[in-house]
Amino acid sequence: MTDKTSTMTTTVRKEKVYVLYGSQTGNSEEYANTFAEELPKKLSSSKLQEMTGTSQSIQLEPKCMQLDDFLELQKCDWTRLVIIFVSSYGVGQAPLGSYRFRDLCDAWKERKTPNALLKGVQFALCGLGDSSYTTFFQNPTSIYEGLEQVGAKRIGTIGKADASKSGDDAQAPVIARWKEALWQPLAEAVVEDPLSEETLKTMQQKTIELCCEINPDFVAPGAKPSATAAAAMSKSSSGSDVFPFTVVPVIMVIIAIVAIYYLK
Repeated sequence: MTDKTSTMTTTVRKEKVYVLYGSQTGNSEEYANTFAEELPKKLSSSKLQEMTGTSQSIQLEPKCMQLDDFLELQKCDWTRLVIIFVSSYGVGQAPLGSYRFRDLCDAWKERKTPNALLKGVQFALCGLGDSSYTTFFQNPTSIYEGLEQVGAKRIGTIGKADASKSGDDAQAPVIARWKEALWQPLAEAVVEDPLSEETLKTMQQKTIELCCEINPDFVAPGAKPSATAAAAMSKSSSGSDVFPFTVVPVIMVIIAIVAIYYLK
């Protein structure tokens, strides 16, 4: 008699995790890449079972990229779990590779009315910066507030790494402690039920629509621009936006005629 349990196969659930970054000097990018490498080892299927008591077999598949590449190259293809490493640049602006993501978060904030667009998405955020600047942590804060505005839920605490600090409070040890404290709540988030394909598709479509609205030249591959974006691009191509280039030569001609008149 064959033992049925010996022929049973375990279904492995695969979970894609985005590890996103915006980095001016390369620090956020480096930490993001390191995190993406550590994630499958720190939260392997056996460790998830040990940390959470789950009987599920889950395989994490991290994908590391710039925040703007997530919008443009990945077509705003949200996953349930997102990790973000990002700094501020200049006067609280977004660093390289995250301009459009910051615009998106600001647009969500400006609408002020909370909505549940990203309900079910969970994110962890580590911000890097320098407290010698008055705009320290402004960009990570804006991104956090934007995501929260549309229903995304934070995992763990917000990492706050300050380049002006030293010793145990320097960036590297602060980020190391933040990661160590994150593994358990992240493990608990991983074993929660996955989101439906329909829910994720709605998140993607609505995000693309807003990206097209706030940046008329933004058209994700395979996506149709929103009516607002199409109108803006039509206006630009019709010549209504070339006003300065047509008026300036006319003004210069008038000035030349006046000058010639008075020189006679």
